[in-house]
Amino acid sequence: MRYQLLGLLCVGLLLPKMVFGQLQDCTLGIGNKDTEVIFKVFKLDEEQKVLAEALAAEYQKDSRFIQEQVDELFESHPQGTPEDLQKMARKFDSLKVQLIDMSRSYDQKLVSLFDQKQYEVYLQLCNEVRRKPLAPEQK
Repeated sequence: MRYQLLGLLCVGLLLPKMVFGQLQDCTLGIGNKDTEVIFKVFKLDEEQKVLAEALAAEYQKDSRFIQEQVDELFESHPQGTPEDLQKMARKFDSLKVQLIDMSRSYDQKLVSLFDQKQYEVYLQLCNEVRRKPLAPEQK
């Protein structure tokens, strides 16, 4: 009986980890509408702001290209049959993954600009929302 309770306790503690798997990345969204909030929260100095604004502009340019592909997909792809819709969904998922990966890459570049204190604030915020922090980009 005692071992059954211990076994149930272990399953109860491990099940959420198995169900939810890996933590999601702790992204910041550079280049989106909250870029100014990022500047304030992490108290970026002027040089960091200039570099972050350049990253935001580059992200917006690159993401616009993917958004144009999405728009083209919805406008021109046949949608008459379930097979057509499945093909379109696969193409859309591929574009979505590209955009998510690109966003993550730009956020990683942003995190690389942080000094130690700013990175500690980032780690603390990620821990509070139970997200996996991005490692600074290797230089």
